[in-house]
Amino acid sequence: MTDDEELVPVFVPQLSVVLITAEDKKQRPLTNDEVIELRDNAACIMMAREDAQKMDERRGVDIDPENCWYDWQIIRRELGRKPDLDPGPKFDFFRSSDPQYQETIRKAQETIEQFRGFLPNDGAPRFEASIKTRLTEDDKSALMWMNWTSKVGDSFEAELFEVPEFLSTFQVGDRISVSLESLADWMVNIDGELHGGFSLRYHRTNLSPAEQVDFDRHIGVTKYA
Repeated sequence: MTDDEELVPVFVPQLSVVLITAEDKKQRPLTNDEVIELRDNAACIMMAREDAQKMDERRGVDIDPENCWYDWQIIRRELGRKPDLDPGPKFDFFRSSDPQYQETIRKAQETIEQFRGFLPNDGAPRFEASIKTRLTEDDKSALMWMNWTSKVGDSFEAELFEVPEFLSTFQVGDRISVSLESLADWMVNIDGELHGGFSLRYHRTNLSPAEQVDFDRHIGVTKYA
């Protein structure tokens, strides 16, 4: 293994097994705080990504620790556990050095005039128009989608509709100013037809056919322009 090879955490036993065991013991659904605490205290080893993927092939893909509440609720649904709880939003975490992800940013910025054409010239916000940017708080950050986008000079403003818990200074409903340099993606969904959304298309290529169907349903897309 080279010094710069990426290491990823692998839970032993799997985090899904840890959560199933804990919920069976409590004989009630785990709370969000309990799921996070179990994740933070679960045993894991650091492995090269290629080795971790080989282990997933042998024992099945485990819960994503960055989306543990969401993935846990999906597992509970698959197991038929009641009551069914809201998994909330699923957040995508990309390595900034990923060349394919960098390509999605380049495409978004190169086609920005197409996006501007979808926005009202009077500066009014359009609900169907969304942009993605990086929100940063101390040493934590996440790429977030926002809707109700409007043109403000050469920049944009848009409204947050979901915020991860670790970004406590941001709230749903906040309007954020986004310059072209900080814009990571844009999309407009017109009656199910998606324009832009380059990072979404990239994410979709990494899903199985069944997951792609669920993904399209979740974001309300029936056609990719």
